[in-house]
Amino acid sequence: MESLSKIRVLLDRFYSGETTLEEEKRLEQYFSETSVPEEMLPDKELFLSMESNPVDVEIPDDLNSKILQAIDKVDRKEIKTRRISLFSLSGLAAGLLVMISVYLFFLKDKPDGLLSTSTMQDTYEDPMDAYEEVKKTLAFVSDKFNTGTDELKHVQQVNKTVYNLQPLTFINKGNKEIRLLQQLEKVGEVKQ
Repeated sequence: MESLSKIRVLLDRFYSGETTLEEEKRLEQYFSETSVPEEMLPDKELFLSMESNPVDVEIPDDLNSKILQAIDKVDRKEIKTRRISLFSLSGLAAGLLVMISVYLFFLKDKPDGLLSTSTMQDTYEDPMDAYEEVKKTLAFVSDKFNTGTDELKHVQQVNKTVYNLQPLTFINKGNKEIRLLQQLEKVGEVKQ
């Protein structure tokens, strides 16, 4: 007669799939011979039903591939990406086209408008002076832009690191397959 604490430990291991055949036989023997506490009555019913119908369960040859396909389907559902449809892009383009058209046809002809010719005046007589001034301005803008993006170098380092970690998803997928194979091996041990 086994102690109740040992039986509980064996039951926990049984439900985790970690028991050996001998331990399972000890559990069957315990539940078939003794009266059990009320909390263990469902376990007793389970073991008695297993004892009365010793039917070998056939494992299909393609079970492993079916399990892996089911896991792949779940993985694909988890990785869903948001895609912008062509229909929504065409609506956005049409809206922009309407706004540009309204601006060009209605606001262009106002004397103080952005495109009116009366506000635009040439400030340089010599084209080379204008060219040099544009070069200085663009160099100034470029310098300010580069100063602003210097802070983002750390983000680039993080992106490189994350890119290097992407192969870990393959390792995770491999771990899932290994766990499935271990469970299949346990089922094979029980069947024998």
